[in-house]
Amino acid sequence: MSRTIEFVSPVNLTQSKQNVQSVIKKNKSLHGPGPYSLKINKLLKKKYNFKTTLLTNSCTSALEISAISINFKEGDEVIIPSYTFITTGGSFARTKAKIVYSDIEKESLMPSFDQIKSKVSKKTKAIVIVHYQGFCVNYLFELKKYCNKKNIILVEDAAQAIGTKFKNKYLGTFGDLACFSFHYTKNIHSGIGGCLVINNSKLYKKSLFAYDKGSDRILQLKKIVKWYSWVSLGSSFLMSELHASYLYPQIIHYDKIINKRKSAYKGYLKKLDFANKHFFLVKNTTCKEYNYHSLVLVLKQKKYDNFLEYLKKYKIHAFIGYIPLHISKYGKQFLPKKNKLINLDQIFNKIVRLPIHSNLNKDDIMFVSNKIKSFFKI
Repeated sequence: MSRTIEFVSPVNLTQSKQNVQSVIKKNKSLHGPGPYSLKINKLLKKKYNFKTTLLTNSCTSALEISAISINFKEGDEVIIPSYTFITTGGSFARTKAKIVYSDIEKESLMPSFDQIKSKVSKKTKAIVIVHYQGFCVNYLFELKKYCNKKNIILVEDAAQAIGTKFKNKYLGTFGDLACFSFHYTKNIHSGIGGCLVINNSKLYKKSLFAYDKGSDRILQLKKIVKWYSWVSLGSSFLMSELHASYLYPQIIHYDKIINKRKSAYKGYLKKLDFANKHFFLVKNTTCKEYNYHSLVLVLKQKKYDNFLEYLKKYKIHAFIGYIPLHISKYGKQFLPKKNKLINLDQIFNKIVRLPIHSNLNKDDIMFVSNKIKSFFKI
């Protein structure tokens, strides 16, 4: 059988490729920022109501800028869900911050509000809320009020969440800072890239300095200082104009791209969303508008090894995700031995992400769904 169901299949618009060729031909603003970068920043702010945006070369870079701009002192703490991508933790581990892990709820794979509050101490300087699968928790407004009351900085790790809306606000507008990914595995992409959203004006200058290699060059450009100099930690975090030119048409055609993902997502639900003793689907129950980034199947009994081997035999590329940070070789140093993250310890090896992208068709969905049913003898 020749059919192969890829886990991801990146969006590949003709206009994106033409834009890259045009930028190379003109041989201007290859490094950036250039016309496309400026257009994207303007469009993101208008479309999603972001206050200030900085296009970065990755979501990791956006997280690292966040960690630098918060300016952690020795002993300051940052609360992070243990079930997240490595760089959510790594970006803050580079600073003087002490990482405090939160557990997750088995139904949503995200922490509850009570779990987060139970981790808060007088040393808590920041809380990172991860919008896993592009979903959101149902307490975002309450979390923001809580952080304001406690003088805690809220960071949204929205790597997977561009375009998702909770009630009347897009994700990325709740936190003091928000970080998005435009990696090729995401709904829209620049090959590799990201974006930092700055909603708190008090963090703007520090973020900008970190963004520009730790320099205050922006002050020189505005003729506030004669010379620019090294003023903070930073790095080369800028998205190139080549990457921006590739990304721009996808933002323009975002709705069409998402409608294709929506069709695949709904197709899976139609075939697999039923009560059974073998697995359940983690579905959107909170977002007013969802970006259909992924669909997660959680096994109730078996671990994922045999299941993935079975899918692989039929050339279905599913994905197991990652080991929780507190179990990983490097990340376990941040969890005291006496503490346990009970839910994660029980469920992490039962989580499987199914193939979902804008190039899947009805036959693909039918094929994957039928093979899943066959494995469980449903």
